[in-house]
Amino acid sequence: MSFDNLPLHDAVLKTIVVDWGSAEIILSVSAFVIKGEAAAPYLLGFSSVTMFEGSRFNEWGASNSILDAKALGTEFIIQMQSGDVIKIMAASYAFQSGSL
Repeated sequence: MSFDNLPLHDAVLKTIVVDWGSAEIILSVSAFVIKGEAAAPYLLGFSSVTMFEGSRFNEWGASNSILDAKALGTEFIIQMQSGDVIKIMAASYAFQSGSL
């Protein structure tokens, strides 16, 4: 599934783990993968990470829910419902069921 089509809208961001040594980032989320069912724990992992940025100004109000996610080449952009943005440049990503 392409990054732009992952079921991340309204997913709740729990944690972000940066493994500097292995150049990996893992986002732990509760995502609404199956319509009509409760959110389930998923991991969104990035490998061969070369850049990571994340703001937490809550300019639209406090929220840990994802509004939108898109990819522009190797740059992955996650827009939070708070107005904050997470940007990650990585060689690849994986989205799988599970939790940290």
